[in-house]
Amino acid sequence: MNESVIPAQAGIQVATGMQGSDDNWVAACGGATSDRLWFVPELITLPLAARRCLVRNALNGAALELSSGEHAVLAACEGCRTLAEHEARVATQLRAPEEHLPAIRELLERCARQGLFVSLPDLVARFAPTLATPLPPFAGIVVRTADRPQQLRRLLASGAALQSRTGVAYSWHVVDDSRHEANRLANREAIAEHRALEPTHHDLSARSLEAELCAAFPDVAEEVRWLLGPANGDEVTYGRPQNYFLLRFAGRRLLVIDDDVVLDPRRPPLAQAGVELTIQPEAGFWYESLAAAQEACPALDLDPLAAHLKWLGLPLSEAWAQAQREPGGLVVGELPGDVGECFAADARVMFTRSQLLGDPAWATMTTQQLLLDIETRRWLAAHPDAGRYGLESQIYWRGPAALRLAPNRMQSVHILVGFDNSSLLPPTIRAGPGEDVLLSEAARCIHPGSWAVKLPFAVLHLREAPRRQPLPADTVVLGPERLLVAHVRASMSAVVAERPGERMSMLGALCLDLAAASDAELTDLQIQHAAEYAARVHFGIEEQLGDASLPAAWKDKLKQWLASPNYKLDPVSLRARIAPNAAVRALAQGYGSALIAWPRLWSFCRERFQ
Repeated sequence: MNESVIPAQAGIQVATGMQGSDDNWVAACGGATSDRLWFVPELITLPLAARRCLVRNALNGAALELSSGEHAVLAACEGCRTLAEHEARVATQLRAPEEHLPAIRELLERCARQGLFVSLPDLVARFAPTLATPLPPFAGIVVRTADRPQQLRRLLASGAALQSRTGVAYSWHVVDDSRHEANRLANREAIAEHRALEPTHHDLSARSLEAELCAAFPDVAEEVRWLLGPANGDEVTYGRPQNYFLLRFAGRRLLVIDDDVVLDPRRPPLAQAGVELTIQPEAGFWYESLAAAQEACPALDLDPLAAHLKWLGLPLSEAWAQAQREPGGLVVGELPGDVGECFAADARVMFTRSQLLGDPAWATMTTQQLLLDIETRRWLAAHPDAGRYGLESQIYWRGPAALRLAPNRMQSVHILVGFDNSSLLPPTIRAGPGEDVLLSEAARCIHPGSWAVKLPFAVLHLREAPRRQPLPADTVVLGPERLLVAHVRASMSAVVAERPGERMSMLGALCLDLAAASDAELTDLQIQHAAEYAARVHFGIEEQLGDASLPAAWKDKLKQWLASPNYKLDPVSLRARIAPNAAVRALAQGYGSALIAWPRLWSFCRERFQ
């Protein structure tokens, strides 16, 4: 085996430690290293010579000079594991012979000793100590509704039943984005029927907040209208209510519920005790009927709203201690190196989310449906009949098996979600799909230390009528919001300001840069994005087709989707699936300008509505 993989004869050269010492190693390990977890952060590699490099840990400044073979070993390490687990992973990844294992072990111990790896206690110590300060004020329950009075009535009835059962009263706010006066009237009647909740009706057709902000900030009136204005033509304004409640309840925590939810908490089908620390994909299971799903996910006797408030807004030092006290304790799962920055002094739980049982809330086929995580694969192997109806079923479970504490990553902010809006959260696009994922990714950029708690229960998500089932022959155009989400994600390393408002302005400027790109640049970006999307689906499906544990019926479904024109990789097919450059430019321009204006609007509303 040559040095490009690992030095021969187990001769891994002794590296020069730039920081750390044996004394620090002994103190950190407390004399017991076998069960200590070591996190591998993002590492910066600087070439020094043909076969020498300097590797630096940006979290703590530690650095080591390594040979090319040593670097290959280090590059095979990932996650937060014991040194023995890191060693086993390296041996598997590099197919290292037995005689090289002592040298691998020595290098890993040296990386831990000199600070390239970070022990889990040292990582957690980066959180600021918990101070005896109260949580931010709680504004109440915010319901988003639009032209669905029957569903609003059902949700309010479930809220009234919960209040009667628990004896706990919350403030309720109905944010009404209905287009038709008849539905607004029906919503008012539904609110009047549930006086025990004392709901407040926020009629967005009145446009009162929009008018007040335009008068207070005439220089950004266009941006205010872009954020809060009514639909133009057949626009779907999913983001309009979100922008409204983030302004109306600036400075406070809030729980947001969609109108098609029923507050009937349900246990996960594969419930586990304890708390997971991971950003692994969530499991998803299908059922032939709602009755079958309810049998697999029995009802829970708990207050789902109180369960959110137990975590929402907690500093991470306190949330971490609380997670350790949960029955089953805290278990560390997969953690990529880029989550290291989330272990920050100002880290706190900015989002909480319930799981979903019922309508999956997808209008088109998604990668999450086609590319299964390991837990879903195990479930599908144990329930092969589900392969027959899996992609057609509209009764779906989505969520982890246990309570999950995780750095904030791309997530839906629909169904039942908690927002800690006590510190500046970003707006989203007013119209079009993808507004929830964009808000989540922008929040991660504005608040690198933001975390989420995903709670171990689902609430029912039930539509009045079934969705049209997507078909492989359907043409799918990757909308401009997808490129905007990708641009926000790619911009995170370039946003280097400290304060949230400054970070938001920098992100806005980067979105304006995207809007100013030439047609050739925008076309190339979109084609690259479309190619990466199609290639990821191709690879994921092919990998499943080779998995002997998955049922034949599921593989037959995958083959139909693999043949879909939406996943072809030739230039003509890729071009057919991208959005017009004018649409990308308009969305990036509008969102960039809105981000720059937003801190002023949010601060004004925080003072105005305290």
